[in-house]
Amino acid sequence: MSEYFTVDGGLIAAEGRLHPGGVYGTGRAELPMLIVSLDFLLHGPRQSGRCYDFRELRCRLSPFDTAHIAASLPTYLRERVTSGKEVNGRSVQLEIPMDRTRLALINRLRNGGDVTLRFDLELLVDELVEVARVPDTLRPSVWGLVERHHTQGKLTATIPRSTWLEQVLPGTEFAKVHIVELPAIPIDTCSDLKVSFDALQQAVKLEGMDFHNEAVAQCRIALEPFFETVQVPDGSGGTKPRRVLKAAWQTRLGQRTYDWLSGSFLAVNQATNQPHHPSSSGFDQMEAQMLLMITTALVSYAVKTQPSTPPSS
Repeated sequence: MSEYFTVDGGLIAAEGRLHPGGVYGTGRAELPMLIVSLDFLLHGPRQSGRCYDFRELRCRLSPFDTAHIAASLPTYLRERVTSGKEVNGRSVQLEIPMDRTRLALINRLRNGGDVTLRFDLELLVDELVEVARVPDTLRPSVWGLVERHHTQGKLTATIPRSTWLEQVLPGTEFAKVHIVELPAIPIDTCSDLKVSFDALQQAVKLEGMDFHNEAVAQCRIALEPFFETVQVPDGSGGTKPRRVLKAAWQTRLGQRTYDWLSGSFLAVNQATNQPHHPSSSGFDQMEAQMLLMITTALVSYAVKTQPSTPPSS
């Protein structure tokens, strides 16, 4: 899809289009950039003795047709096209400085799907007239300024979810995506583990939207069906409650595997309990991803080894 840039009088001075696969990420975590690659067909004026001097291209970025959140650095073209001539295939790369906050906003707006970005472009074009000629020189024409045009256009790019996650974001060092497959849980015979499955699905969605604390809280919910509360001595002749892995898993797994799984579940449960306390500090992206991955692995292992009837105390 092309966009036309017209000067006063409705004459087309340029046609621009996004290069296929022309939006990608680069830079580093401290200074991420989106690069927008464009191809232009530049036209000269119709009137003889005239010239268009294509000087500068800028753009503002709007995700999903919302307000602008970023603007490109000026890109200087320095391309003159005289009357009756044209320049085809003029490539231009716009650099749009970003930051973690704006990338996270786009992630939330995409809500797990594709990314739609609108680029509002401004092309600065000087219209020149030949005022003299100097023969036998490298540039025989001497030009005078007739008018300065600020032409505008809009282009929209839809970036597939897979491209955004696997190519654009990693280029900015914003995130790396890890695909974790969950085993099919026999929901009809195991309602307890359906709770775990649903919580993990919700955690994946929240983490993808940059809600890290909320994702970790869902990991804790996913572990709930595996625990029971027992009374243990408190050291002063009484008892106190303690959360432990359900004893029925010991019969299924054996003592050594039960001890390992119990220790793993308790460690993750303690870590994921943090978001439920208002005074606790938040999780960053890497911490949320690690806890989600470990919780998924533990639940998957438990599902693999579960009996046809889920353990109960």
